Amino acid sequence: MIAFEQHIDQYVIAQIIASIIFIVLSLIYFKFYVKLVQKDEQLVVRGLTEETIQNGPKIAWLPLLTKSSEVRKVLSLSQMEYCVVKNILSGEKRVEVGPKMVFLQPYDVVKTDDSTGSKKRNALSLKANEYVRFVDNSTGKVRVEYGEQGCVVPGPDEVFLDGVSGKRKAMDLQVFEYVKVQDKRTGKVRTERGEKLVFLGPFEEYLGSKQTAVEVDEETSVLVRNKRTGKWLPFPHVIQIEALFGRDTSICFTVFPNVSLHATLVHFVAVDA
Repeated sequence: MIAFEQHIDQYVIAQIIASIIFIVLSLIYFKFYVKLVQKDEQLVVRGLTEETIQNGPKIAWLPLLTKSSEVRKVLSLSQMEYCVVKNILSGEKRVEVGPKMVFLQPYDVVKTDDSTGSKKRNALSLKANEYVRFVDNSTGKVRVEYGEQGCVVPGPDEVFLDGVSGKRKAMDLQVFEYVKVQDKRTGKVRTERGEKLVFLGPFEEYLGSKQTAVEVDEETSVLVRNKRTGKWLPFPHVIQIEALFGRDTSICFTVFPNVSLHATLVHFVAVDA
């Protein structure tokens, strides 16, 4: 009888010890292998051979063969913010534009802005007289965005072509002003006459600053020279000059004595090739 009671006591003790061990192991498992993921969080699980991601909200049960795990906050972008995401496995990059929450894929990382040290970047807002030019470092292609528009962002491999801020203002020409613009890719020169806003194309640059046009009236003698042929062509009427005026002409004018140049008749622009 005594032996039986001793056997029962040993069995109870063993059961108690087993229960304690089970409870301890369960607590350890729940502490390290059960994750509560909120709706603005992601669970990154690094297994023996691959990385997986689980988006919240959920209760996640980790496998036993797990190298490491991490619960991280999702990057939240506002209306005028964006970020650049790179997949370190494939090397591909993409741009995520707000407003949104950025849920990363396995092996994704958010690139930090070198100038600000932040993962979030500010998009551009262009007014009606503003524009921005981007150059893609991977292809060399130039892209131009003109105002008026908001939330303008570069591509994953694009940088500003014009300075750090990128934005440029169009040249504002009054009615008696003009400017020469050259396409650096082709070498062609064009003249823009006011009144208007002049926006540059992908490969264009201004040839100097804006100039004031020459005012002539019916009593003003004008000589027009074609710089390709070198010929001088006299025109007695300004209307004819306007009709025959071309990109390859330059002008000189002679004012007769006692003639004023303040008459508000037709105006034209001299263009040098």
